[in-house]
Amino acid sequence: MSATEPPEPTELHVCHRCLVRLDASAGGVDLPRRVRESLAGRGLTERTRVIASGCLGECPRGRVSVLVIPGGGTGAHIHIIDPAKDGEDLAEHVGRLLPGP
Repeated sequence: MSATEPPEPTELHVCHRCLVRLDASAGGVDLPRRVRESLAGRGLTERTRVIASGCLGECPRGRVSVLVIPGGGTGAHIHIIDPAKDGEDLAEHVGRLLPGP
């Protein structure tokens, strides 16, 4: 990658199985949109990509597993989020991982 190329975006793989297992009142299937809005509110849209994924093997009751793959490809990890926080907890976590603009 040259100095003029933007870094690869951080990928956020949201477990679809977790989403469909949530109570309807948690609005699981709508969570990826709310995550994107939270990322946009912090100016992270250009540096992240939200992707639906299959089961990630972590099945937290009432929560959602997200595989976070940093742009450099190293340091991938599972982050568990609370659907009631509309992605703010994930946006905060990602904001700490990414260097400033």
